[in-house]
Amino acid sequence: MERPVLTFTALNNSGTDEVSRLMSEQEYRVRECVHRASGVAGESYRGSVYVKHLQRLRTDAAMQAASKVTPFFWADAPQIIVWLCHDCAVEVGLEERKSDAA
Repeated sequence: MERPVLTFTALNNSGTDEVSRLMSEQEYRVRECVHRASGVAGESYRGSVYVKHLQRLRTDAAMQAASKVTPFFWADAPQIIVWLCHDCAVEVGLEERKSDAA
């Protein structure tokens, strides 16, 4: 039986280009923001990139953003994929607001 494959998008070192990767679900665990169930559009990011962006925020903003995502130990971030809706990704700094990008 073939293992399921998970496709996700992550930012490269420059923080601007998106890179698609294929990974086995058994090797990576998925966490998601509270908006996933509502069916809004979003993207998946490497857990380590998500944590790095959280660390750039002020403490209160980081706590508010992190409270919207299924919890995980930051030490496990390299094995985590974080799905964020576009609004949550903007809040953390992983995406630009659509009005800013235009």
